[in-house]
Amino acid sequence: MAFLVRPAVAETGGGGVNALVDRLSGRIAPTLAAPAEGEAFRALDAPGDGDRLTVNGVVLARCDERQRCTLKVEVAQPGSGPRLLLVDAGAVFRGPGGADLVAVPNQRFVVEKSQATLEVEALPIWPRRPLPPENTALKAAASNDPGLIAVLRSVQRIESEDVARLRRYVKDTGGTLSVETFLDNEDVRAARWMSWYRDAAGQVQGRYPREAIQFAIYAVTSGYTINEVADWYRSIEKLDMNPAIAAAGEAARKVETVLERAGLNYRVFSPNHADYHLNRGVRAFRNGDLDAAEKAFKMAIDKQNTLVAAHYNLGITLYRKGKYEDAEAAFQIAIGLPDAPAEAFYNRGAALFRNGDKLGAARMFRRTLDLNPRDPEAGPWLEKADPENKTRPAAPPAGKPGKKGKK
Repeated sequence: MAFLVRPAVAETGGGGVNALVDRLSGRIAPTLAAPAEGEAFRALDAPGDGDRLTVNGVVLARCDERQRCTLKVEVAQPGSGPRLLLVDAGAVFRGPGGADLVAVPNQRFVVEKSQATLEVEALPIWPRRPLPPENTALKAAASNDPGLIAVLRSVQRIESEDVARLRRYVKDTGGTLSVETFLDNEDVRAARWMSWYRDAAGQVQGRYPREAIQFAIYAVTSGYTINEVADWYRSIEKLDMNPAIAAAGEAARKVETVLERAGLNYRVFSPNHADYHLNRGVRAFRNGDLDAAEKAFKMAIDKQNTLVAAHYNLGITLYRKGKYEDAEAAFQIAIGLPDAPAEAFYNRGAALFRNGDKLGAARMFRRTLDLNPRDPEAGPWLEKADPENKTRPAAPPAGKPGKKGKK
């Protein structure tokens, strides 16, 4: 089976941290929210607390060549501020034709007047849908896609929890913030990824690379791997093949960090991991390219030789190619690993039967029935492989009568 990106249980919650903090996804006016048109979205009604800030209109201001967009968000509050608006996970804006945008989380705005227009940074959710033209009015929704929410919440945690730890490596040199240290560890590398700045209060803050957030979103919504990222660089940034591959490789670890923090299977993203090659093998097998499937499953085994699915799928591929001895060897390894499925024993039996070892095949079919008594094919093939029941386990010896002790 293929190990696709699957989220852990997404965090829930929200609402204001205190009376002066509003979260964007909970501030959508009911008149602005639109019914969802797809599985990933639902309409969101704002709570009826009239003393809170509300969002009354959203317009797509512009998008650059890298598909990084800016929204003009009209907000209103009763009386005067200041009030802090925090962009949290789940604030989604829908354009015509399903061109959906998500606000980049962890943006903060201080709203002082009763009405204001804010410029909010946003990213497209779907990589292949054309973006709306400038000045297009957008409808508001909140995402209920757990993978997307998990990615956005992980960015929030990185830019809050991690930044508090990483800023110790940041030095101010003539007003320029940069990472200056002789150390080379995971934290330092993460600090070098960040863009550092000072907020309105003079506090050093960090932004996670926008391209990493963008590709993490695409991994969840569109199954992006490093291959699609390289294609993105070639088409969007007009890079040649080798520079595009290099850029995708540089982005991969940053993307994997977001996916890992989100509780998703980040190992499917790049060829550094066995699951990536396993997925490629499954796709090749389904497309009928058995040579490519064999190569991919062997690569997965090279990365992780205890991956049952890789040995099992390699055996299936070799069997389809008529390499029954090699297939049997692959199945033999698979059944020796923890959590081997009953199908692995059955298929080893099939390979042994093809190789002429009918009694060996019968033992595998019996083991299949031990694990899955309802297997529809193991019984008939057991009868063909061992019609005389030579492999039937011997009956346990009858127990001897117990001796009575002396009185």
